[in-house]
Amino acid sequence: MKDSIADRIRRHGFKRLLLAVSGGLDSICLAHYFIKNREALGIEWLGIAHVHHGLREGTADRDATFVEAFARKYNIPFFLKRLNGEALKNAEGSLEENARDARYKALQEAAENCDAIVTAHHAGDQAETMYMRLRRGTTLAGLKGIQEVRDNIYRPLLNTTRAELLTYARENNLEWCEDESNSDVKFARNKVRHEFLPQLEKESPGAATQLCRIALLADKAYAKVMNAGESLFAPVLKAGNADADLRQHDMWAGIALDKKKLRKVLLAHESTDLSEMFRLWLSEQGFRFPIGFLYSQTEPAHVKIPVRAAYRKRSIVKKGSTVLICEFESVEAALKFVSCK
Repeated sequence: MKDSIADRIRRHGFKRLLLAVSGGLDSICLAHYFIKNREALGIEWLGIAHVHHGLREGTADRDATFVEAFARKYNIPFFLKRLNGEALKNAEGSLEENARDARYKALQEAAENCDAIVTAHHAGDQAETMYMRLRRGTTLAGLKGIQEVRDNIYRPLLNTTRAELLTYARENNLEWCEDESNSDVKFARNKVRHEFLPQLEKESPGAATQLCRIALLADKAYAKVMNAGESLFAPVLKAGNADADLRQHDMWAGIALDKKKLRKVLLAHESTDLSEMFRLWLSEQGFRFPIGFLYSQTEPAHVKIPVRAAYRKRSIVKKGSTVLICEFESVEAALKFVSCK
């Protein structure tokens, strides 16, 4: 395992890493492994960050204290981030998702001078993610599962099972904390972890391994699809991306496509359905739209470009010889932009 992780770290050029450590089995194994193999992995600086969500009485403080002591034992810089638990509970949407988003935001703040944040997601997490996505429906992008590297998050243990982590912990006499909320099946992922996946594994032994294998195969297929999409659609990008006059709007980002060049590409492949490839390619540029948003059975290559349309904070507008695709600071700003003649 050490050689493969070392190869990947070298390939990504990671030198300064912040380890996200909750205090549980997975993250303690991760932290111990990176600390003990720091020189072999070519790491120049390591830090440990712990996020206190403010959601559990007593044990959350215990976990923070435990991780701080662990970091001090190995003389590793420690960063504690405290969140407002009440605000997370009262916010709209899922508490599970709100806590995750707030946790990553806090970790990003702590990792200001780091090459990557390292998390302890393992094969079990991958299987759970795949099960949840397949159950609710997903696309080729979703079938990739959890990515080893996305943005500046690095997950080196995705091919490691929890049983292997438990063996590692016992061999190295490691101690860890148990988060009681991880057994609360009112949270969707916990229900999958403790009920749905064990039942599936009982009925179809090896199912979890197969879910991870599907993610690996989908990841390879997705890369090929994106290579093809890049060769088709990158040439239609206009130099300078979105027009300068759009800067007066509350726009975060934008790209501009040459309408004539795009039309030429679509006509050259008019008998082929390129709608999903085009949608996925736009997603890779940072502009996500739902399935079917750009589909039309009667258009060349089945790709329909709306004259003016908005989806959440994103919009597509045809303006002269250009197709503008923009991201705004708010839903209202996106709607206002597409309503302007």
